[in-house]
Amino acid sequence: MIDVCTDEGRPPGAIPFVVGVYPFGLLAARRPPRLPVADRADVFVLGMYPSALHVRWHRPGARPIAALAVDDEPGRSLSGQHRADRVALWRERVGWRREWGTATAAGPGAGPGRLVVTDILEPLGLDPRAAYLTDCVPTYFVKAGERQDQAIRAYDEFAATAGLPASSLRRRPPKPELVHLAIRAEGAELLRQLRESDAPTVVTLGKGAADVFAALTGTDRVPFRLTGDYGTPRLVPLGGRELRWYPLVHPGVHRHVGWRNCHARWVLSQH
Repeated sequence: MIDVCTDEGRPPGAIPFVVGVYPFGLLAARRPPRLPVADRADVFVLGMYPSALHVRWHRPGARPIAALAVDDEPGRSLSGQHRADRVALWRERVGWRREWGTATAAGPGAGPGRLVVTDILEPLGLDPRAAYLTDCVPTYFVKAGERQDQAIRAYDEFAATAGLPASSLRRRPPKPELVHLAIRAEGAELLRQLRESDAPTVVTLGKGAADVFAALTGTDRVPFRLTGDYGTPRLVPLGGRELRWYPLVHPGVHRHVGWRNCHARWVLSQH
């Protein structure tokens, strides 16, 4: 089990609300949790860190960039709002100019919020309107050395000649460091949110989020294996209550066929 070392004495706002700048100038901020629309929360959903709105950017005289992070995902929406509408609103906010090229919605398919509904909440028979959604570290991270990092570097080169602001986004630390960052810097706030939600069911998305939840509640970590016990709920005592915990992979995982198939079998087993 990971040792818990939370900043219990950290005053509110110790971590700045604004934490960076996206390409084309919008600010990256700490994301508040998405509160349930229903009278009470039936499920507390914990991810590792939030995603961003991406656009396909066709620069003048250069090859297009398939996906460039340009804004916080609006409001942790689970509704599957059309990406084209979000991008159109974003272009208005940044005052898009022709000399910057063209920017359209990046890629087909459902967003991560919609996948949480179809691949997790609906199989469990849970109403998305009664979901309390939050993240272990509530800011967007760029994976260093991967495509998004390269895309942002290309933007910064363009920005230097086009009079645009340089981007400034946090690079994602290695997974073990990210888990410890969440426990140390966000642990007290996450426990407050968990108690505030008063939800009887907890779903964690990915091994990192599962490790954070295990550490904060003093329970054993779950070994993620491609076996028949994947998705088996655990009972976790907390503050006189007993929570039903589902440690699951993030439904947006695309690169590992084994985990996709494993989660698909779990979905079928819930019917």
